[in-house]
Amino acid sequence: MEHLSETAAFADDVWTTPQVASFLGISRQAINKRVRSRKMLGYAGDGVTLFPLWQFDTETHTIHPEVPEFLAAFDEDIEPAAIALWAITKVDGFDRTPVELLLDPETKDDALRLAGTCTTDAIEEHPALQAEPAPEVAEKKVAEWRPTRPGASGAQEAILRAAADLFARKGPAKVTLREVAAEADVSYGLIHRFYRTKENLLVAVMELLVGYGGDRLTAEKDAYDAIDNSIGADLDAGQFGRMLMWSIFEGIEPDRLLGEARSRGYRQHIEALWKNPTPPKIRDEFDPSVVAALLGVVGSVWDLYEPYMIELSDNRWRSRHDLRREVSDLLKLLVYAARPDR
Repeated sequence: MEHLSETAAFADDVWTTPQVASFLGISRQAINKRVRSRKMLGYAGDGVTLFPLWQFDTETHTIHPEVPEFLAAFDEDIEPAAIALWAITKVDGFDRTPVELLLDPETKDDALRLAGTCTTDAIEEHPALQAEPAPEVAEKKVAEWRPTRPGASGAQEAILRAAADLFARKGPAKVTLREVAAEADVSYGLIHRFYRTKENLLVAVMELLVGYGGDRLTAEKDAYDAIDNSIGADLDAGQFGRMLMWSIFEGIEPDRLLGEARSRGYRQHIEALWKNPTPPKIRDEFDPSVVAALLGVVGSVWDLYEPYMIELSDNRWRSRHDLRREVSDLLKLLVYAARPDR
């Protein structure tokens, strides 16, 4: 079923896990349970779980009550991505999609009957699966943090997922290990055995988020692609940034918060580019107000984030004055390189 997930992802409006969690007001773990039990339709996209928008009632902020019954009607061997594609494809004899039939009380039974007789072979014959995805579709990337650590158990991954979600939403100071245990559906004793303290758990999550971001960026083709696909891409659903912000205001020291985490996402590509310089394809003119705003943002938060940047870059041996001068010089180069008629 080549291209199935990519085709389904862009054949209709979809949400990612953070959007669904915000809309329904439930945790990621609760979402995963609903997907596994076929109470909600979600399927793997390019590094992210995708949820067709049609299954949600935007007025009541709930899932349409017909959806679980609809999903239960399919054979268990049919993949969720296949269901997503089939559900928005017009049915012969009705000139409507199964979703349209499902959400109409007069034709709901027709949708359930069709779902019960749907086969994988019928879906594979869909014309959309016979062509390569369009370039703009193939290149679109939406990232969601999926924690993995060599040797980690399923329970540890569940704990890290739950902790990242709670720490990012509420701030580390307001989260207890018992809350994490309840969210991860594990015992408090298990968390205590793995991590002993909440601070240790926070460090483990931060190290994992930094490592995940680094893996995603180093997998890009070059430094320019890494930049394009990181600005606004929400690599970890914003969890690292929010956790860092909370931690700064709570006064957690950089060396303790980040543990052995080091920023390596861009470095490999930057060093390769410097060995073989290739100019980027960029716009002809830059808006000075955008450049000024960027400098303003960097300058306004520098004092807060500087110690954490030093820790991430592993430059603790250099003086703060020396690093500040280097950052200032880089910003000067930015302004000069963005000048008109350069």
